Amino acid sequence: MRRRRLPFATRLFIVLFLLSAIPSAALLGLATWGLRNYVELAGGAGAWQGISETGRNLLEAVEAAEPDSAVQAAAARHEEVLSRSVRLSRRWDLIAGRLARALPWVALVLGLFLAAVAALAARQLAQGLSRPVNEVVDWAGRVARAQPLPPPRLADAQGPPEFTVLRDAFRRMAEHLAEGRRQALEAERLRGLTEMARRVAHEIKNPLTPLMLALRQAHHLATRGQLEDLQEPLRVISLEAERLDEMARSFSQLGRLPEGPTSEIDLEEMLRELLESDLPESVTGTLTVEAELPRVQGHLAALNRVFRNLLGNAVEALGNRPDARIAVTISSSNGTLEVAIADNGPGIPAEDRERIWDPDFTTKKKGTGLGLALVRQTVRAHDGEIELRSSDEGACFVVRLPAKPRSTG
Repeated sequence: MRRRRLPFATRLFIVLFLLSAIPSAALLGLATWGLRNYVELAGGAGAWQGISETGRNLLEAVEAAEPDSAVQAAAARHEEVLSRSVRLSRRWDLIAGRLARALPWVALVLGLFLAAVAALAARQLAQGLSRPVNEVVDWAGRVARAQPLPPPRLADAQGPPEFTVLRDAFRRMAEHLAEGRRQALEAERLRGLTEMARRVAHEIKNPLTPLMLALRQAHHLATRGQLEDLQEPLRVISLEAERLDEMARSFSQLGRLPEGPTSEIDLEEMLRELLESDLPESVTGTLTVEAELPRVQGHLAALNRVFRNLLGNAVEALGNRPDARIAVTISSSNGTLEVAIADNGPGIPAEDRERIWDPDFTTKKKGTGLGLALVRQTVRAHDGEIELRSSDEGACFVVRLPAKPRSTG
């Protein structure tokens, strides 16, 4: 398992604290050791004790020799001075001993004080350095997510000038990136519109060609009085006119959400009817449903077009396959109704799996490329999602819609 790293401010605080505390502790320990040795060496009680003994022996010898009064006075004075010096020496030795014993505790208290000062200074310095760094990291994330940067603050100008320069550079970079994204989106939109216009012109031209030929044929037959032969060109004209009408409706629905009131929809009933009506006899359709499925709230006609489109795509993908089959599965989980439509056709190439949702993409010879785009638009308008699920055989589209809560009354 990957170890979690400490925040940048904490790591910076530890480094600064160690850089300040370790030298301070070393200097304090060295000073304490030297001062204690000096105090111990300066203690003069032993030396003064020896002088006192030799002086006392001298005075006793002088008294035994019966000196004159001057010598006795000098000896008495020497004895008084010597006694005072010995007392002072003993007092200093007592003070030095206590000081030597107290030095480690004084050093400890001083060390703790210096450590507290170092910790406070390191904390302030770490916060002062880490705050702009964290801010820059947050700004980098905002730029990556195409989110706006926070407005300039007066406090920013009062910080280190290097960070002010960095903030200004980030703002300029964000502006350039936003402009680049806007231009890229505009170019992509223009490309999409250009491609859409080209495809619309192409799709309109496809039915117009047989339509014009049928009109010319009908005109030729009518001028020759062969009215009984007009049925075939009129049938072609009718079919191509219907194609144009269907194409116009598809383009008009793109980008427009379903309108009108919603109702409760039984997806099991809807899909059962679609399997019976939209599947040819050469395709085997199966429907697997969980017991007591909840209903969905939505637009009946719009959702009917969604599943009709998906089933129609599956039928076209199967072609003349002898064992063609389509399996529809409906399940419910966590307030979501899931419909999976799977076929055993050739499937969708990996390079096209993301492009199939584009309104200008199709692999059909007579397709507009709007089918799956309209399907996803309608599903999302119902607060649902649709995806192409990975499958070992064929293609499998999964539609998820929010289930209508069951009434408790």
